[in-house]
Amino acid sequence: MIENNFNFNGLWVKGNLHTHTKNSPCGHYDIEKVINMYTSYNMEYDFLAITDHYMCTSLAEYINDNKIILFEGAEYKDRDLQSLGINIQYYDDDKFDLDNHQQLFNSVEAQGGFNIICHPHVYNDDYWPFEKLKNLNNYIGLEIFNNNIKHDNKGRAVATDLWDKLLSCGKRVYGFANDDMHVFPRAGGAYNMVFAKNRSKSAILESIKSGSFYCTSGVLIDKIDIQDDVITVAANKLPVEFRFIGKDGHIYYQGTGMENSYKINGNEGYIRVELIREDGARAWMQPIFFE
Repeated sequence: MIENNFNFNGLWVKGNLHTHTKNSPCGHYDIEKVINMYTSYNMEYDFLAITDHYMCTSLAEYINDNKIILFEGAEYKDRDLQSLGINIQYYDDDKFDLDNHQQLFNSVEAQGGFNIICHPHVYNDDYWPFEKLKNLNNYIGLEIFNNNIKHDNKGRAVATDLWDKLLSCGKRVYGFANDDMHVFPRAGGAYNMVFAKNRSKSAILESIKSGSFYCTSGVLIDKIDIQDDVITVAANKLPVEFRFIGKDGHIYYQGTGMENSYKINGNEGYIRVELIREDGARAWMQPIFFE
């Protein structure tokens, strides 16, 4: 039986879950300027999480802005083993304590939020060790693409290898693509497309927590159809390469064009789909699980 997280009436909303303001030591702009950027022409984001370092920036003054839905958040830890807490109510952490991640993740979840692992391959490939993530719980996913890391050349921006290792050992974690925005030229290069029942904070949270979204560095998806044991995915406007990937990162089917399908045989462990455009832009579907 295939789990279908898109089997309801809804609409697509666009958002970034890793954004810094001048409240961060490495940020540059005030909140109003950041909001104006993400709601400007051709950006037109529906939701945005403000995740300043070591604090929860208050958004009370802007929370009723109809232009965009805002989530209060934070980026935890000083330099190593950083994570995001999204939809939190307060910040309470020792930024130098690298042994309290489980307590931290539990606290964020208790506040009604969720945890995302930050840029797993920044600085070095073992920035977030697989064994540590394997033994931690209460995080819902990791950044499989970080636009800031791509531009800074501080490490590998893509972390799908670690994602497949975690999925293959039984962890049900989702992939996120985020700007990690510090300066405006790096805004809009990575975002999450959420299929929500309506354009509201509660609906977006529900869909993210259930995996009803995909993430992208520019490729858009026109159709996700899951019928019986067949997964069909269609790209928007331009042909792409499709990869249907399962346990241990094995590519079970590869094809090109505007639309491709794959029939599940039951031995794949899970199936996730990557769409790769000629210029290198990609979209990553969340893993589809089945029994």
